[in-house]
Amino acid sequence: MTQIRFGVGLFATENASDGVRLAQRADALGFDRFWVGDSHMIWREAFVMLGAIASTTNRIQIGPGVTHPAVRHMTVIASAMATLSELAPNRAVLGIGVGATGPENIGMKPVAVEEFDTTLAALKYLMAGDAIEINGRDVKCVFALQQPIPIYIGTRAPKVMRIAAALGEGIIYTGEVSTLAGTIATLKQCCAEVGRSPSEVRLVYRIPCSIAEKSSDAREEVKGKIARAAMTHLGRLHKMGKLDDPEDRKAVERLWQHYDTYHHMGPEHSHLVRDEWVERFAVAGTADEVRRQVEKLLQFDIGELTIIPFGKSKKYVIEKFANSVITGL
Repeated sequence: MTQIRFGVGLFATENASDGVRLAQRADALGFDRFWVGDSHMIWREAFVMLGAIASTTNRIQIGPGVTHPAVRHMTVIASAMATLSELAPNRAVLGIGVGATGPENIGMKPVAVEEFDTTLAALKYLMAGDAIEINGRDVKCVFALQQPIPIYIGTRAPKVMRIAAALGEGIIYTGEVSTLAGTIATLKQCCAEVGRSPSEVRLVYRIPCSIAEKSSDAREEVKGKIARAAMTHLGRLHKMGKLDDPEDRKAVERLWQHYDTYHHMGPEHSHLVRDEWVERFAVAGTADEVRRQVEKLLQFDIGELTIIPFGKSKKYVIEKFANSVITGL
């Protein structure tokens, strides 16, 4: 098996202290990274969470997964990441994208690809302590550390993958399992186009995970996250006229009608999810079942597998994953 990283992704719907304790447990269990989702107003504030996590963990890499320049100005992101690097030296990583529910929930649109490209290039300079021109004046982060901060771009779009190949260390991808091979091939092609080795630009596959004594319970618990993933991925195919299954089309149309971003990825949407989608968008079941599902995923050339724990206890899920899935691989 190719050596990969394992990460944990948190969408902080619970009390902030619960999220900090989950990160501490992930650190102790040996996970490599802990990502905190950034969708203000519906999840706890990402950079406040990350500051608390930085101060109470020892080894694990941490960062927003993902933030966006639509709501947070690039100078704010640069300053936040430099501060995070002070609290967690050589452990800060930046996950960033064009924006989804963060801007959507306050009536804003995602950043255009061309603007995102320019912004990311400028952000790299700022995080390195270099000056850039903004509004006719030189601007710099005066306390930026001289240590590189890895950048991972959340995307499924080839144009944005090319930006990641040129400027980042990888992409964060959330999508149907069957699309992994094609996505990896596209990323490698982007690397070739910009003259970088694919080993320098890795794919982080982020997937919802639930583990329970009863497989049926685990499958039900991931459906809230699958609702969003299916609506985004299958919805795009539907709009392009490429979604062949009529039942998928009907289910996507129901999601378009009923999905509420103020209950983002919540169980309120579980009844809208087809049972067939669970295998396509998640790893869920008993510990043995999840281990077998993960073994299939590791046949792909991915750099990191990040699980988003769902269920009655996220702590239970990451403990079972560490002790019964990873150890059995």
